[in-house]
Amino acid sequence: MNKLEELKALLAGTLASMEKMNNENAEMTPEVSAEFTALQAKYDNTQRAIKLEGMKNVLAAQVEDVILPSNDTVEANAEYKAGFNNYLAGTDLNDAKAVMTEGVDAEGGYIVPQTYQDTVVAKLNALGATRRISTVLGTTSTTNIPTEGAAPTFTWVAEGGAYGQTDAKFGNKVLGAHKLGGIIKVSRELLQDTSINFDSYMAGQIALGIDKAESPAFAVGDGVNKPTGYSVSATVGASSTTAAVSAVTSDELIDIFYDLKAEYRKNATWRMNDSTLKAISKLKDGQGNYILGTLADGTTPTIKGRPVEIDNDMASMGTGNIFVVIGDFSSYQIADRGAMTVQRLDELYAGTGMVGFQVTARVDGKVIIGEAFNAGKNA
Repeated sequence: MNKLEELKALLAGTLASMEKMNNENAEMTPEVSAEFTALQAKYDNTQRAIKLEGMKNVLAAQVEDVILPSNDTVEANAEYKAGFNNYLAGTDLNDAKAVMTEGVDAEGGYIVPQTYQDTVVAKLNALGATRRISTVLGTTSTTNIPTEGAAPTFTWVAEGGAYGQTDAKFGNKVLGAHKLGGIIKVSRELLQDTSINFDSYMAGQIALGIDKAESPAFAVGDGVNKPTGYSVSATVGASSTTAAVSAVTSDELIDIFYDLKAEYRKNATWRMNDSTLKAISKLKDGQGNYILGTLADGTTPTIKGRPVEIDNDMASMGTGNIFVVIGDFSSYQIADRGAMTVQRLDELYAGTGMVGFQVTARVDGKVIIGEAFNAGKNA
């Protein structure tokens, strides 16, 4: 019996109990009345649960997993977490491995406990500007995500007149599971230094390594064994190509801003590198005022009231370059897929007094709604 069937059975049972109580009590005492009211509340809650479960089933028919859910997740108990921390630090290795047998992945690494992975992801979200302003989700599978299609067409209808018909349309984007990894080498002296919180230190190092690889991909990745960058996906608006090959004017920035649809401008963020922002900061409007403003914090620069987030992985101004992107980054989706793994390499670097830690993660990033972004391009 699936969950929907269980809920319907519960609803029927609750209704039967209410009918029985009503038939047996022509006049209800306060105690019986309270019990009947509780059954009514249970009936209402079950009805609501049935409706939600039905909606989930409809969505499941639209959102199709293109690979089976990963088996590399571990509900880590306290013993597993302690074993993992000891495994990192190199203390009680045999005992640590013994309690982590359930967490060995196909490639020989040990699955990172969820709480530890959450720590790494939190550090990643703090490091990377694209993560901070985008939609970040965790998923155990590659997923087709339905996206908005064309809006339905409604018209004014005369009394007795015919209604127009529009089919609801959805797009579909696939978030994948690109493999990302590297080896962190640590001296044995550092491992033996009891004053160091080593598991926290390693979480920071893992986050730095992942950020160094994924941030450029989120900006300019080509989607081949890596995420697809927002600047690669962003279209260049009709008025968003500059006249010059390595410069932009105040008026051209206004064109770039208004080439983005109005519904996305209110939550939009500008992205550009330092050299582009430096050039723009010198531009003035027709009254001789600098066009660059700041948010209330006094530090975040703005153009047309929308914040600028620096991304030095974007191209500088130059012939044919996309040098600026403005968009609603809630429509750039980043998926951390499955569990991160760590494999300790004791022998490989023993000759130099080092221990290696091979880290593997899987991540993807992609623009979900294309019209939520507009790019500025040099001639």
